[in-house]
Amino acid sequence: MITKDQIKSRKNAPKGFQHTIDEYLLCFPCIITNDFIVDVGGLYDILDFGDNGEIAFATVKFLEAYKTGNKVTIVGLNIKTGKLLKRSHCYNDDAQACNWVLTDLFTNPENNNESKSNRHEVIQ
Repeated sequence: MITKDQIKSRKNAPKGFQHTIDEYLLCFPCIITNDFIVDVGGLYDILDFGDNGEIAFATVKFLEAYKTGNKVTIVGLNIKTGKLLKRSHCYNDDAQACNWVLTDLFTNPENNNESKSNRHEVIQ
């Protein structure tokens, strides 16, 4: 199980936002993918951390990310419900804890193309 404490070490990672035609480089502590790369149309899980320690998750098809002021927002389509999910994070505020995570740790590597099957990290 992933907890908020396990992503604290990622807060010191360089922050950034870059977009190419079919992928984003999202260097933020709320993104847990290999090399912070998120593919447009790829399957990911969004985990939401509740105040009482509960964790809710949804598998999403990643659609886009955008910046507004000092916030980056990700948008995904919930595969089960068909609803759009948006999550935001202030990228210049290290004191702000992530109450959500976008990750590919739990998605099936067969859902991604072959060149991306080795992009999984292990959280200890």
